[in-house]
Amino acid sequence: MSARPLILTMLTTVLLTLTGAAVAQQVAIPVTPQLRIIIEPNHVLRNGAYVQGQVLLRILLVSPHPFSAINFAMPEIAGARVITLFAPKTRTIHLYDKIGYAYDTRLALFPEQSGTLIIPEITITGEVANEVGEREPFDLSNPTVEIPVHPINPALEDSWWMVADAVEISEDWTPEPEQFRVGDTVRRHVSLVAHGVSIEQLPHIEQYANQGYAVVGAWQDGKTDLTKNGLVARLEQTWDLRIQSGDAMYISPIEIHYWDPDADQPGVARLPSKRVEPLARDPEAVRRTLVEAAMTAHQARRLGALVLFSIPMGACLLLLAMALYTARLSRADRCLLTECGADAGAVNGLAAVLSWSEASFGLRGARALSGLRERLGSRERDPLERLEKAVFGGANPPIDTRAVARVMVSAARSERLRALRRRLMTPFSTLFQAPRLRLKC
Repeated sequence: MSARPLILTMLTTVLLTLTGAAVAQQVAIPVTPQLRIIIEPNHVLRNGAYVQGQVLLRILLVSPHPFSAINFAMPEIAGARVITLFAPKTRTIHLYDKIGYAYDTRLALFPEQSGTLIIPEITITGEVANEVGEREPFDLSNPTVEIPVHPINPALEDSWWMVADAVEISEDWTPEPEQFRVGDTVRRHVSLVAHGVSIEQLPHIEQYANQGYAVVGAWQDGKTDLTKNGLVARLEQTWDLRIQSGDAMYISPIEIHYWDPDADQPGVARLPSKRVEPLARDPEAVRRTLVEAAMTAHQARRLGALVLFSIPMGACLLLLAMALYTARLSRADRCLLTECGADAGAVNGLAAVLSWSEASFGLRGARALSGLRERLGSRERDPLERLEKAVFGGANPPIDTRAVARVMVSAARSERLRALRRRLMTPFSTLFQAPRLRLKC
């Protein structure tokens, strides 16, 4: 084995040994079930707690054998707000060649008054299953714990009282302050993270207007995270600022004052004041903005005109299509033109006309010719009468049956177009027809 893998193996062994020792120190596996009440953080045991300051209470039951039954009730702690960080749960502990079992829960306590915070006696009963499968009962208790609670420190009597393990504050700007221009609306986003407090305990953050800018909008969002180390409050605050002057200006600072229980002294998280010199308004940028706005408005007008134009155009195209469809040659028209050929003769031509009139207008029998004459105008009636004289007059003069057929087809097309026009105009005539009013005297 080369030197480098050997060194890495040795380092890994040392790290695992140290980690195992730390775990063993934290959660050692006892010979019999054992109840441990752990108060955190360490400064609570050293200096006591403060009003509204977080106290972590861990209830830990450790056994070398698995639990078959556990009876436990959450303690009632007077004078404190109690938040369960995580509900009681059972887990397995692997420590080298040993296996143990833990029943664990964590609580966050927030004293509401100064004096003494009393954690009453905590009792857990139950049974474990030993190596041979027998159930062994246990009844474990922890004595009462008293924690001194200090009042609000006089150093923060005139400000918002908040006890926090740590407070972090940061900000970002859109755009960056070096790019501010007169007339712009810029956005300031502030993030606040406080450990050991809930979102309700955070102070209200204000962004005040100052010479050169105005506050035109504000938004806020916050939440409280539950962790094994207690509560973590997260606040997101956003403001929109309107730059009103080109003179140098100062962005007001933001300071969050709190009490640091570990250091036992006031603490502050600060965003310092910022000096900003806005740039002059860019004429080219203004011109581009105006041009873009004008182009957008022009496109909107063109789109509106296109929509307004397309509606009547579509209606006209629809009417044209309906007229062309109506004016087409029907099957009866094509049969009439075919049967009235050059050598059809008067008799065959009249028979074709009678068949056509029945198919086109529903006229049949003895009154077919008279009904057809009533439908035809004077121009169309003349060819029909010449055809009748050629058949019934006895002289049997020559006649152009194709011309008669073309006249009949034209008359039928005109009749269909008139019927279409009547159908289209009926709704409008009904709509615009003046109602008849009856007056009662």
